Amino acid sequence: MWSDREADPPLCPGSGAPAAPASRVPDGFPHGAALCEACWGFVPLDDGMLAPHDAFRGAADAAEADRRSAWFNAHGW
Repeated sequence: MWSDREADPPLCPGSGAPAAPASRVPDGFPHGAALCEACWGFVPLDDGMLAPHDAFRGAADAAEADRRSAWFNAHGW
């Protein structure tokens, strides 16, 4: 076990990376967000760069998990 002191910081190292909006699935997901290649989360863009964000730790709910699954099934990794 480790303490919080030894854990990685929550800010994803992909924050600030150049990115483009990800392709959308029929329901519109991910609604203009880009896929962060460091943490695999869908992140809003700020002038073509990934906005500062914590590393993706899993979908917030079953609906988000379903939309993410549909996106990855349609567009792959």
